Parts: sequence; structure tokens; C-alpha cells
Amino acid sequence: MMRVLVTGSSGFVGKALMRELAEQGHEAMGFSRRARDGRTLVGDLLDPGSIATALSEVRPEVVFNLAAETDLKGAATGGYAANTVGVANLLDALVHAPSVKRVIWASSQLVCKPGKTPAHDTDYDPEGGYGESKVLAEKMIRSRNGGGKEWVIFRSTTIWGPGMSDHYAAILGMIRRGLYFHVGGRPLMKSYSYIENLAEQLVTLATASANQVHGRTFYLADSDPIDLRDWAGGFAKRFRKPIPTMPTPLARSLAVTGDLLTKSGIRFPLTSQRLDNMLTEYVYDVRPIEEVHGRTRIDMDEGIERTARWYLEREGESAVH
Repeated sequence: MMRVLVTGSSGFVGKALMRELAEQGHEAMGFSRRARDGRTLVGDLLDPGSIATALSEVRPEVVFNLAAETDLKGAATGGYAANTVGVANLLDALVHAPSVKRVIWASSQLVCKPGKTPAHDTDYDPEGGYGESKVLAEKMIRSRNGGGKEWVIFRSTTIWGPGMSDHYAAILGMIRRGLYFHVGGRPLMKSYSYIENLAEQLVTLATASANQVHGRTFYLADSDPIDLRDWAGGFAKRFRKPIPTMPTPLARSLAVTGDLLTKSGIRFPLTSQRLDNMLTEYVYDVRPIEEVHGRTRIDMDEGIERTARWYLEREGESAVH
């Protein structure tokens, strides 16, 4: 059994990780600005005193740093300070935390623009302010040798599943209302992470031997990349809503219109940025994490079934098959 501290424990990934740690018999305590139960300490990475207190009270052997500002529009409340200043504060605190043996640091695929495969761990080409903040954090962790502890960096991709953020749940809402459409006819392959698979991989990063993980950077995603058409189509089948296909030139014309309306303060579901995100393929090499963890357990179809059921229950609807 490990004693574990999870920063950002009130987030989507944090909640799933806390559940997985408990199911595997580990003693986990959360650390969040929003404490909702007795397993969470109130604290903030921007408050060094609260970090020191948490480390002293919990005396964790392993720390997962999941706390972050994640507004991908570049307008985070704190200017992504949690991702940079917060990381620096935690690194400082770890020097005075003798119980801690290993820290697992959350980064992001956006340290490189989607679709670009980095040549090595420090081959950076960040996407937006969020990606830049994660690059700065990775550089601090490397330059300070993880605060003198065993350290692992993981880069997450698109994470989905029951409990996912409103941003991604809105896609399911569009499919449910018949407002979603495919663009063009070709497959669009992407490395996605089903939330339970991700939580299981994270626990493995905490429990694996040091020679397997220390000082390494892992892309975490499901073993099999998804075809976005199949993924969306799976939800459409369960919602009984067929998805039409829009020719790519027409979609680009609509996206330009969306750009103009957005600049005028009018919300429009399609912009050039969103269209580019849809059409950009990204498939990451997950062989390194598979060598440590094995293949992911829950496949796309099972994940869709569980997520569709969760979404319908959330919306107060009965399951559709």
C-alpha cells in the first residue's frame, strides 16, 4: 500500500485517479482549492504554505501533480500561473519532504502542435498559451531533477468518458440533437484516452520500478487509436441519430463565416480553429507505456456504451440502444 497525495483531485482526472487508487488499496489524499469530502485537503499550488502543510500532514510516498489551469483559449484566470509558478512552488516544497519518493507530473500533448510528432522529449513546438505553460513546467522539472525525487512526466491527449468536462460533453449533446456532422470521407485517426484506462496507467507509473519510469516522459493514451468517424458514429448509434457528412470545402466556408461571427461576438458552432482540430490527425507512440503497463483494458465500444449511459442519465433521459 502507498500513501499518495493527488493535487488537482477535484478535476476529471483527479477524481478518477482517487477512485482507482482506493480500489487498488492505496491510501490517497486529495489536494484542491475545492474540498468536498474528508479525503481532500484545501490548498493551492500558488500558496506555498498550503503545499508544505499537505506534505507534512499526509507524508506521502508518491505525489501526483494534476493541478493545472486548462483554459485552451489562452484566457486562464491566473495566466496559467498554476502550471508554472505552481510547479516551481511544489518543486521547492519537495526538497523538504523526506517521505516523498516519486512524483508523477502531468503535462500535455500540446507541448507540440497537434499532428507533430516530437523527435525527442525536449523537441518543443507548443500550441497556445496553455502549451507554452506546460513546456515551461517540463523544463523546470528537468532542470531541477524533479526536486531531488524520482520523477515521471506524462503527456495526456484527449480524455473522455463518464464525468468528462462540459466542453467535451457538448459534442455528445450535438450528436444527440442531430447537429453533429462528419467532414469529408476519410478516416481521422487520433490517440484518445478513456478515463478509466488513463487512471490505471497512472497508478502503474507510481508502482513500477524506478528503472522503468524514472526520468522518462510517457504519452498516455489507449492502446488503439480511434477513428473519429467511428467514435462519433458509436454515440450516434446509441442515440439513434444518424450523422450526415459535409464536404470539406463547404465546411471550410462555414468555418470562415464562423470566424467572422465570433469576432462580432456571436457564438457559432464551427470556426476555422475547431475545424482544423477536427481534421488534424494525431497518433502517439504508446509502446513505452505498454512496456510498463500492458495494453489498455477498456476498448472504444465499451467506453462509448458507458459514456452514452452516463450522458443520458445526466440529461435525465433513459438509455437508448
